[in-house]
Amino acid sequence: MTPTNNRELSWLAFNDRVLQEACDPTVPLMQRLRFLGIFSSNQDEFIKVRLAGLIRLAHSRVKSGRRLSGGYLPQDLLALISAKINRNLRLFDQVFQDLLQEMEDQGIRVVNETQLSPEQTLFCRNYFTTVLSVRLVPLMITKSAPLPLLHDDHIYLGVKMEKGRQASYAIIRIPVAGDCPRFVEVPFAPGRRDLIFIDDIIRLCLDDVFFMFSYDRLSAHTFKIMRDAQLVLDEDVTTSLITKMEKGLASRLQGSPVRLTCDQEMPADLLELLLRKLKMRRDQMVTSTRYHMMRDLMRFPRVGGPELEEPEIPPLAHPDLPPRSSLLTAIRRRDVLLHFPYHTFNHLVDFLREAAIDPKVSDLFITLYRTAEHSKIINALANAARNGKNVVAVVELLARFDEEQNMESVETLQRAGVKVLHGLRDLKVHGKLILVERREPGGPRGYLFAGTGNFNEATARAYSDLGLFTADPALVADARAIFDFLLTAHGPLRSRRLLVSPFSLRQQLTRLIRREIKNARAGRPAHIHIKCNTLTDEEMVRLLYEAGRAGVEVRLIVRGACCLMPQVVNLSENIQAVSIVDKFLEHSRLYIFAAGGQERMYISSADLMTRNLDRRLEVAAPILAEGPRRMLRAFFDLQWSDNVKARDLAELGGNTYVSTGLPRRVRSQTALYQHYRHESEDAP
Repeated sequence: MTPTNNRELSWLAFNDRVLQEACDPTVPLMQRLRFLGIFSSNQDEFIKVRLAGLIRLAHSRVKSGRRLSGGYLPQDLLALISAKINRNLRLFDQVFQDLLQEMEDQGIRVVNETQLSPEQTLFCRNYFTTVLSVRLVPLMITKSAPLPLLHDDHIYLGVKMEKGRQASYAIIRIPVAGDCPRFVEVPFAPGRRDLIFIDDIIRLCLDDVFFMFSYDRLSAHTFKIMRDAQLVLDEDVTTSLITKMEKGLASRLQGSPVRLTCDQEMPADLLELLLRKLKMRRDQMVTSTRYHMMRDLMRFPRVGGPELEEPEIPPLAHPDLPPRSSLLTAIRRRDVLLHFPYHTFNHLVDFLREAAIDPKVSDLFITLYRTAEHSKIINALANAARNGKNVVAVVELLARFDEEQNMESVETLQRAGVKVLHGLRDLKVHGKLILVERREPGGPRGYLFAGTGNFNEATARAYSDLGLFTADPALVADARAIFDFLLTAHGPLRSRRLLVSPFSLRQQLTRLIRREIKNARAGRPAHIHIKCNTLTDEEMVRLLYEAGRAGVEVRLIVRGACCLMPQVVNLSENIQAVSIVDKFLEHSRLYIFAAGGQERMYISSADLMTRNLDRRLEVAAPILAEGPRRMLRAFFDLQWSDNVKARDLAELGGNTYVSTGLPRRVRSQTALYQHYRHESEDAP
């Protein structure tokens, strides 16, 4: 068995790096608060997906004794991970309290219902009456009646009303961020800003909610549940995928509870009642502070001065794509590589808008995995169809936690006349492609965009991704072959230049790695430089170990889970691996091979995971033009020289910061923006 790190523990080590950012005093204060929100969101998803899956495996009736990555038995790993999550919750709570104190020192105070002035109390009661009360539905709990369905995307107040020795119980759902803001600014004294959780406004006004009851004491305590997020679809072949999705999502809402988090001051009788009603054990419960659903910290209001915030950087125009000029003409002249969010995502939107109104454009094809709410991409596609173009959109409905948004996009597109495909059975479409076909004097010409990230203008402001514009006939032909395959579901799919999983990507990566091994053994220069989000495929790990032992220089930049163990004696001394966590989420995938002095470079939608290489349609695009190749080389080298935000992955969970030995500090995201800004300023 190939020696590896455990995938789950490695992913938790990544989330520890996010928590490091929240603890780092050099990070602006309000950005540290938002990193807490990112950490919380990540951990909630891990519990609902990875931990829930591990629980199913550990409790399976089939006890195969199968060991997981890292050599763990499921039940042993489950205990280890549960303890780790509980420790992180304690640390999170402490960091949150520390940040609240630092904010107060800066004149920003988060108050609760017991700390309000008379003026603030009146304001909060008015806010409750005008905004919150209509969104509340109190649910009474009795010992005999079943508990109403509680969703895991919400937080609740468990209410206890005491009258002598008698007690009554109720539940109130706290409105989610989509209904109204989680934080409300209240009147404050000059030189200070006061905010309050809406949780505490509801606590303040409980007497308005339960005025019809007789009680001596009234209290409320926050709790949330997290359910198994597994999506099970009906196998009935006569049922449409949309209908199956709707049923599957409704079923997921009632998934088995995995974890209950509750206010540590919740009365024991109320807690026991909840556990009994939810059919949960005490070992599935953990206590915390009075505030949960802390992912909302990502949307904490900007109430501090500029010194408390990470400086905003305006996205740059690419020097080869001047404003008020045809993008299709520019792409016909040369390949253009974009790097978001440093370059503006508007280039991609403008590309689609131009195609939508160009009378010579006949066809437009696109793959969609995750899109923004009120998406400009969706609007441009709809406009293209209304203008008589043949528009084909392959929409992946099974994008986890974005299923409902994608179904809404499908409805919008179909109303406009777009032909919508839902991908293929057992082959999730994750590749990022746009193909525009245009009638030109020399015959039909195609224009291609191949990217590493979603066509989502909201996440493009926070995710670091790459995308190639090209009119290269060979790449265009390969892209058309991919869309023809998706339209007809006839195989096998053949492509000359684009690497496509599950057909050729694994095989070609294997061939490229083996070529480096051969060159190293022959004494020729050999290197493999990879940047990805996740490296968990055991065969790829084994091949990289072999390459390192053969003398190939292997440099890995892996944001998240990394099962490969670098810098291990007699295994991987020639392999170095780092992870960069900073303001932008590192999301791009880049594969570089020395190839005997003529480097082979690819950008890809695929991570080095078994599911990406074998069970998804993914695309890796070669970078052939000299300008984009120089840009990618500079990108990787700058990231590799990072000695501010890079962590060494040699020790699982160590997360020690990299020291490059350089005389100056290099924060690669800042350096990249400066690099692209200078290029933009120097453009003719």
